[in-house]
Amino acid sequence: MARAVAEKLGIVNLDTGATYRAVALLSLRDGVAPDDGPALAALAGRVELDGAGVRVDGERVPGDALRTPEVAAAASRVSTHPELRRVLVERQRAAARSLGGAVMEGRDIGTVVLPDAALKVFLSASADERARRRAAQTNREAELDRIREAMRTRDKRDAEREASPLVPAPDAVVIDTTGLSLEEVVERVVGLAAAARAEGG
Repeated sequence: MARAVAEKLGIVNLDTGATYRAVALLSLRDGVAPDDGPALAALAGRVELDGAGVRVDGERVPGDALRTPEVAAAASRVSTHPELRRVLVERQRAAARSLGGAVMEGRDIGTVVLPDAALKVFLSASADERARRRAAQTNREAELDRIREAMRTRDKRDAEREASPLVPAPDAVVIDTTGLSLEEVVERVVGLAAAARAEGG
């Protein structure tokens, strides 16, 4: 959705969630414990974000390597550490500044990373809908139940964490996308962006 919106608006999409997934992937590969905040923050120092995705130690990380259920679960656990979040939030802000603006997706963009953003949109959907979409996205339809349970666990953890909990910004536009097609959601967000640009002059 974010990529499609960015394309229609003619600006870059920055996938900030990919930075947490990259740290999670590194922690799994390097055997770093998910409760070791300082060590995870050190891993975060190896991650860079740009319009094409994330790099680790200068090497591009393929998107499919970041989208496995194992990495998603690990990303939720490692992202609870304030030390790690401080490093990655600065990386994300720097990427947005270097581009002069972007479409950014992530669970704390409007509340923490860019609280002064011109437009904040908080997308939601039912657990069943989100699990179905992720299963289709990753060609894991046979694992639908496991994906649904992993998402519920992650949502609970993210909503209850002290550092950047999963909540919409007070001035965010909340859109329930359950039952909506990708195209319908994109058109709604593009319309909101057009209105925000008009108001900003």
